[in-house]
Amino acid sequence: MNPDAVAFVVLSALGIASIPVLVWYRAQKRIRHLEMSLLAQTTDVDRYEELRLLLERLATQTEQLADQQALLAERLIGRRELLPPGRSEQPAVNTPH
Repeated sequence: MNPDAVAFVVLSALGIASIPVLVWYRAQKRIRHLEMSLLAQTTDVDRYEELRLLLERLATQTEQLADQQALLAERLIGRRELLPPGRSEQPAVNTPH
């Protein structure tokens, strides 16, 4: 094969392959720029307010979880009292392994 044709094919392939790399690089650069401008727009007060709201929501959910666990414990205790007395004292069965 002609060396000039090989060089042309190789350079063309490199040129075509570099297009996605350049597009990716520009996209990453643009993303970084947008992130920085977004961070510059928000103030510390906004961040603290968002954090405060998140903490309030977490506290509410934690309180709801604790209430539900207490209700579940009460129901389980009530069911245990309804069991026949001999049922809860069954001996463990030894099974051969």
